[in-house]
Amino acid sequence: MALSKFLLALAAASGAFAAKTCNVLNYGGVADNSTDIAPAIMSAYTNCVAGSTTSNPADTVLLVPSGTYALQTAVTLTNVADFTIEIDGALNLVFNASLTGTLFSFDDCNNIVWQGSGTIYGHGDLWRPGGNLGTYPSRPRLVRFQNCNNVDMSGVTLNNSPMFHVTIIGNNNVAHNMQIVADHIGETDGFDMSGNNNYVHDVSVENGDECVTVKTPTDGFVAENIQCFYSAGCNIGSFGNNVTGVTVQNIYYKNITQHNGDGGIVLKSYPTASGLVKNATYIDFTFTNIAYPIQVSDFWCPNEACPPTTGNLTWEDITFSSITGTGDNSTRPIIDVECISGYECTGIVFENVDLTKEDGVTATITVSNACGSGLSQLPAC
Repeated sequence: MALSKFLLALAAASGAFAAKTCNVLNYGGVADNSTDIAPAIMSAYTNCVAGSTTSNPADTVLLVPSGTYALQTAVTLTNVADFTIEIDGALNLVFNASLTGTLFSFDDCNNIVWQGSGTIYGHGDLWRPGGNLGTYPSRPRLVRFQNCNNVDMSGVTLNNSPMFHVTIIGNNNVAHNMQIVADHIGETDGFDMSGNNNYVHDVSVENGDECVTVKTPTDGFVAENIQCFYSAGCNIGSFGNNVTGVTVQNIYYKNITQHNGDGGIVLKSYPTASGLVKNATYIDFTFTNIAYPIQVSDFWCPNEACPPTTGNLTWEDITFSSITGTGDNSTRPIIDVECISGYECTGIVFENVDLTKEDGVTATITVSNACGSGLSQLPAC
């Protein structure tokens, strides 16, 4: 009898800690590809998730189950923590010329899990008629974690956002085991990361802009096992006109495969930016048909002439190791290092770098205002 009572008490205690599921279908959601799912997601959070969380995000799950849904307005969650949002359905963003901002925005959050087997379809081509990026310049982005820590993002496929796909700003965040697929056009960034000790691994990005890129400020970032298709590279920057206080350090990329892209590894800035980028390592990269395989440039001014040099951005201790493959068949250099006179790039190291050009085009290397080792064009510091 005593044992039976103990087992019953144990079962009751276990039940008390069972995961709570807040299904959007119970809060106004309809899987009819017509009714806006955003209000139901917000209602499920407000009326079910809020006040029910524990320190374990697996204990409280906001669920968008399988089915096809319309997404017409934004989901904005501020000062939230300790829950899982699971998207197993297909969400179709409905075109609206006046829609701006971010469709899924988490501000000042902590310990959030984003997961699921579903897909968010951004239908970005509708905001870029004829490939024109200027028709709707304030078109929406898909997912943003702003001032968020300890986020775990995985699973959900992001398809063709009108603008950038994922922005994560904060510390100790991870994005992994997920896919981004978009048109091969600019302003379709895959992952834009900033903060301290963030990690991106085992992701695939097909787009026409940044694949997995580091922004300022960052101290500690790791990217591993990344596949990029038609992208503009795994980069640092860019740092725009007159940006000050750039601080990026302790960056590590490993096992990256890139196909048919504008950029491979591009460290880029306007000549008016100021600050320091230090201790970045790129190892085990494979390139196929990349326009700029390796580029370090303080004169990266897309679509315009660079302004006069007034900045002092410095690049220090940058290592490129075990990098193979091909640049495209243009006359662009396979390696281009161009730094500011008086603020030379120092400690630029090339180890086991074997790059050629497609179609037998002669490979060239250009270096100015930099020192390091591993290239005959690069003087010792």
